[in-house]
Amino acid sequence: MTLSVKLTVRMTKDAKASLDKKASNLKVNPSEFVRFATDNYDPQTLPVQQPKVDWDTYHLLGELKFELNKIGTNINQLAHDANLSLLMGSPMQPQLDELTDLSNRINQAIGLIFGVRSQIIEIAGLTYKAEKEDDWEN
Repeated sequence: MTLSVKLTVRMTKDAKASLDKKASNLKVNPSEFVRFATDNYDPQTLPVQQPKVDWDTYHLLGELKFELNKIGTNINQLAHDANLSLLMGSPMQPQLDELTDLSNRINQAIGLIFGVRSQIIEIAGLTYKAEKEDDWEN
C-alpha cells in the first residue's frame, strides 16, 4: 500500500501530547496510530449514552391527559344533551357546534400528549405495554 495523500490536522498542544503518548505506548509513530484508529473506527460499536429523562414531566403529562379526558367526557355529555334539546325544538345549534369544536381540540391535545409521552418512553429505551398506559419495561 502506497501512502500518497498527506493530511494535516490541527489540534491543541494537549491533544498532540496525548496522541504522541498513545502512539508511543503502542510503539508506533503518530501517523500509524491515526491510520489504525481510522481504519478500525466503527461508530456502531461505541457505547450509546442514554439521555436523561424528566420523569416528573412524563407523569405530569399523564395527569394532564387524564384531566383532559374527564373534561372531554363532560363536553360529550353536554353535546348529547344539546342534541336532545335540538330534537325537542330548542335552538341550540351554535352551542352544539362550539361544544363539538371544543371536544375536537381536546381530543387533539390528548393525542399530542400521548405522542410526547410515547417519545419519552422511546428515548428512555423502554417499550410500551398496551395493558395499562403507564406500563413500560426495559
